[in-house]
Amino acid sequence: MGKLFAKIFLALLLQGITILPISAQKTASLNGYASGLYSPIYWTDEDVFLNNGLIHNRLNFKYTPNNLWSFTAEVRNRAIWGNFSNLSPDYFSLLTGDNGWMNLSWNILQENSFVLNSSIERLNIAFSDKKWSFVVGRQRINWSQTLMFNPNDIFNAYSFFDFDYPEKAGSDAVRLSYYPSPVSVVEVAAKLNRWGQSTVAVFYRFNRNGWDMQVLGGIVNQYDRVIGAGFSGEASGVNLRGEASFFHSTQTGASLKNTLVTSLGADYTFKNSLMLSGTVLYNQQALGSSGNFLLLYQTPITPRQLSITDWTACVQASYSFTPLLTGGLAVVSFVNLPAFYLGPSVDYSLSNNLTFSAMIQFFADASTTSLSNLALGYLRLKYNF
Repeated sequence: MGKLFAKIFLALLLQGITILPISAQKTASLNGYASGLYSPIYWTDEDVFLNNGLIHNRLNFKYTPNNLWSFTAEVRNRAIWGNFSNLSPDYFSLLTGDNGWMNLSWNILQENSFVLNSSIERLNIAFSDKKWSFVVGRQRINWSQTLMFNPNDIFNAYSFFDFDYPEKAGSDAVRLSYYPSPVSVVEVAAKLNRWGQSTVAVFYRFNRNGWDMQVLGGIVNQYDRVIGAGFSGEASGVNLRGEASFFHSTQTGASLKNTLVTSLGADYTFKNSLMLSGTVLYNQQALGSSGNFLLLYQTPITPRQLSITDWTACVQASYSFTPLLTGGLAVVSFVNLPAFYLGPSVDYSLSNNLTFSAMIQFFADASTTSLSNLALGYLRLKYNF
C-alpha cells in the first residue's frame, strides 16, 4: 500500500511539474549543470589500467506559487562508459541501488561497457512561515557542523572522497521544524530506507555567545539508538567545529554493540586567500583493512562507520593563484592501518559558467607487507546554467 501511494504521489507531482512553468513562469526556476569527466585508473592489486568516461547532468526545478508553499524536483543523469565495469562486474547494477523508500533510480540503457542512469534526487513539497516549516518527500536533512567527516549527519551520511557529487544523497522523509528565535531551531524528522527500516530523531540547535550548539537523539535504521552533540564557532580568527554521536545497537548478534564517532576540526583563511583546514576523526570499530581501497571508494558509508579505521586525520589546503586559477590539496592518514590518501587538484575558470578541473586521488598502503595502491585521475569540464 505504501509503495502504491508513493507511485501515485510521484505521478501527480511530475504531472504538475510539467504544466507549472506554462501557467506560472514567474514563480518557477530551472538550473543545473552539465559536465564531462575522463578518469584513468590504475590498481596495483590486479596490475590493471582502466579508463572511464562520464557525462554528468543535473536539473534542479523549483516552483513557488506563494510565500508559503514550494515544490522541488531535482534529477541526476549520468552516462558512463569504459572498462571499469570489467573490474567490478556489479558496478552498473549498483547504480540502481537507490537507498530510499521510493526506488527512483533507473538504468535506462545498459551494455557491457556503457550505462545511462537517471535518478530523481529531490522530490518534495514544503510549507513554511515565520515560525514553522514542514517538508515531505525526498530531501536532504543536514545536521552536521564539521567540514570533512560528519557524525551528526545521521540521515544522509556521505563520503569525503566523492568530489563529483556536491549535492549529496537525500532521504525519503518528513521533517517538521520550529524556529523559537532567529538563531535557534527544533526539528523532528523521520525517514524510511529501501529495506523499510526507519530513522526517527529530534534535533535542537541554538546559539550561545556567538557559538552554535546542537544536540540530537533518536533511532537510526531501526536498530541503532543514537545521541549526539555538536558545536561551531570562531576564536581569534580560527573557525572551530566539532561533532560526536554515540550509537547503541539493539540488533541481536551485532558485531559492535556500542560505537562512538567523533570529529574535531579547525579552519583558517589567511589574508592572501590561503585556506587551511584539518579534522581528526575517531570512529570506534573493529580494526579496518586497506586491502581493497576500491571498496572504500565505492561502498556507501553509514553514520556508524565514516572511515575504515579507528583514527583518521585529514588536512586540506586551497589557494587562489589568480582570480581564475585555484589549487587544492587534501592529505588523509588512516592512522591505525597504516595507509594514506593524497588528493591534489586544480580548478581554472574559463568563463563565468565554464570551469576546467584536474585532480588525482591516490590511495596507498604504507605497510611493508602490502603493495595495495589505487590511483585515480580526473579531467573535468563543467558548465553551470
